[in-house]
Amino acid sequence: MSSQQQNEESQENSLDRDGTPELRTIAARLEAHSKRIESLEDEREDVGKEHDALRGEVEELRQENEDLRAEIERLDARTDLLSFVENSDEMTAKQRRIALIQHLKKAAEKERERGRDAKASMNKEEAEAALKYPDIDRTTFYDDLRKAPRLIGMNDVLWYESNSGGESRLKLNLENGDLPGDVVGHPRRNGGE
Repeated sequence: MSSQQQNEESQENSLDRDGTPELRTIAARLEAHSKRIESLEDEREDVGKEHDALRGEVEELRQENEDLRAEIERLDARTDLLSFVENSDEMTAKQRRIALIQHLKKAAEKERERGRDAKASMNKEEAEAALKYPDIDRTTFYDDLRKAPRLIGMNDVLWYESNSGGESRLKLNLENGDLPGDVVGHPRRNGGE
């Protein structure tokens, strides 16, 4: 054995005799702790990524929920309108006017979906087509078009323009405000005006 090896062995033995832990043991433990810390940091990073992904999924589901609620409202309004059409023989004046307003609302919303201003209008012939009600006297349609804005009470949202030559129109502008829920939601069957 060389003198250098004897010297190293002597130093190791002296450390052991004094009750001090071996440097190798300390180094091994330090290495194990370092690896554990790296492993925990990797796990924390993975959990963070999973958390971000789940947050994104929750936001997507929230948006999908809002879209579905809007679609349900749209379908409810459409169902109400179809119900009016199916029961057109029994419709009161107020119900016809609500149906015309709902028809205009649907047309204005289509305009908005196309990237245009949410506006729509209708004349007597378009009112007849909307109600599928050709056997009513034409003056009744003009009366319905003229009185429909009273149900809303907001002349900047819904109004009637009377022009000579038969081009009188009921006009809706959703850019100026929303329609009341009792008019575009579920109709009430409580008689006409």
